[in-house]
Amino acid sequence: MKRLKVVLIFLCISWTAFPQSNVDLGLFAGTSHYMGDINKERLFYAPSFSAGAFYRYVANPRYAVKFAFTYAPVKGSDLDFNNDFQQLRGESFRTTIGDITAQFEFNFVKFQYSALRMTYSPYLSGGIGVALMNREGTFSYDFIIPFGVGVKVNLSRRLSGMVLWEFRKTFMDEIDSVENFPSQEFSSRLHNNDWYYIVGIGLSFRINYNKMLCPAYEH
Repeated sequence: MKRLKVVLIFLCISWTAFPQSNVDLGLFAGTSHYMGDINKERLFYAPSFSAGAFYRYVANPRYAVKFAFTYAPVKGSDLDFNNDFQQLRGESFRTTIGDITAQFEFNFVKFQYSALRMTYSPYLSGGIGVALMNREGTFSYDFIIPFGVGVKVNLSRRLSGMVLWEFRKTFMDEIDSVENFPSQEFSSRLHNNDWYYIVGIGLSFRINYNKMLCPAYEH
């Protein structure tokens, strides 16, 4: 509980620390997926609809800080896998997740509008956040580490799009509520906690930073 309060205070201070200029407001949608004790390695397993909204403070064409809320339900079943142990265990789950995150974004090239050509940039992101989970009426919450990759594209002077793939590292086994079995081979904290991730596309609208928009004669 103390750790959760620290994270929430950090998110609130971070939100209020940035001026209300050089701002993007946006929405994104896609699919959410889970990895944990039921699904240990299959990518894009059991997709569920995911969506969210974000506020991005743009420090300059290379660096930004994004605050986001994400709705990301996940699900899984042992019966989707062919090994004998999981077929015998027969566990399944559906968990609704909502998270709040603050992430630093680094653009590999300067991301700014040009009237002469379409501009784009791959980017990396990483930060801190809190997730609230509801599994069959049982609520839990914890600190998470969000990080991801993506590509941003300028569509017009004010509008930009993006493709994103963001992971959430949790520090609990409560997404699927399946306990890990003791094992020297898989005893690390990295293995012993559940993950979820979001794959999607988004749109953002620029507010109040004409000075950072590239003039028509620049290239």
